[in-house]
Amino acid sequence: MVKAQSPVAPVGAAGVTPINIARRTDSDIYRRSLSMLPAFAVLWAGIAWLSGFYELAPYITRMAMIGFCVISIAQLGFAAVQARLYDMSAMTWRFFFYTLMFANAAIWSALFTACFFEQTFDVIFLPMTLATAGLAGAWLSHCAPSRWVAQSYVSVLLLPAVFACFTSKEHISLGLAVLVYWFYCLMILQRFHFEYSSGFTKDSSFEQEHTELQRQNRTDGLTKVFNRRYFDEALMREWQQGAEEGTWLALLFIDIDFFKKINDTYGHMAGDECLMQAAAIINGAVQSGNDIVARYGGEEFAVLLPRTTPDMAKRIAESIRKQFELKDFCFDERCIKITASIGVSAMVPRVASPATQLIDQADQGVYLAKEAGRNNVQLFGAV
Repeated sequence: MVKAQSPVAPVGAAGVTPINIARRTDSDIYRRSLSMLPAFAVLWAGIAWLSGFYELAPYITRMAMIGFCVISIAQLGFAAVQARLYDMSAMTWRFFFYTLMFANAAIWSALFTACFFEQTFDVIFLPMTLATAGLAGAWLSHCAPSRWVAQSYVSVLLLPAVFACFTSKEHISLGLAVLVYWFYCLMILQRFHFEYSSGFTKDSSFEQEHTELQRQNRTDGLTKVFNRRYFDEALMREWQQGAEEGTWLALLFIDIDFFKKINDTYGHMAGDECLMQAAAIINGAVQSGNDIVARYGGEEFAVLLPRTTPDMAKRIAESIRKQFELKDFCFDERCIKITASIGVSAMVPRVASPATQLIDQADQGVYLAKEAGRNNVQLFGAV
């Protein structure tokens, strides 16, 4: 059997998976239903052959079996592509998944309904009734994440027989019995759905707490950009990927000029406010969702730019420098001017070379920028 994968929720920036209720519901119904893929074909084969129905109605037996097998094969094909299909279009995914799922129910319902009217079906009346009750109960549990899906599925299985029975006086009592069971199924569904919803709420709460912990572990508490720890992890990851792909990797080191003087003159609260405003400027200047902005330490920020050439990195750095130069940094109804010295380094990573080489060169760029009078950009190393 093809190994099926549940629809996987998308991963946001910083590697945190957002909670998506619709996608989670689709995923859970799909995962729960996997065990039922061959159920209809297997049950029908067992009932038809063991009861001798195949000998009485070979054509009906074969046609129903072919229908169940074709749907099962289609479901296996769907399993092979469903994860990619969901990423392309959730609506298309739902159309194919639920069409195949309800097709089985429709064929089975037609066979079950025939048991009440066709004399040929008398030999399978009892096993078909028991099997239908079992299928309805099983699918209630599998489809519990969505009440409308579960209600619709059980209705497709049972209600056609009810309506057909009500057209004949001699079958009204049987129709009422099936109708009562249908109502019973809907009552049981409420319990199944409540149990699922309660578990989902607990899972969602846990995911939110876990997401918040991840965010706290990766984010600088003051500036809300990534912290040094996450930057180090991202650098190693991007260095390895750049080495494999042979693509440029650039790094900016941004050092706020005379920051100690700001703290000494206006106080640390003013310094913190300036750092937060500086982080907002830098964060707003990155071009891609793959760029990493981090507080490297103290008044120094790092910007990691995957697939960025030296010229492109220098242009980004110059844009950041100009924004620093033009902005009024305000706190406590007072505004001051702040500038930044920026070192730029870019290279095509090599597996044999350490990633710290990129850091050393960007640091040298900051040193050159300060030597040149501060408030400027210096590119050091482009290999």
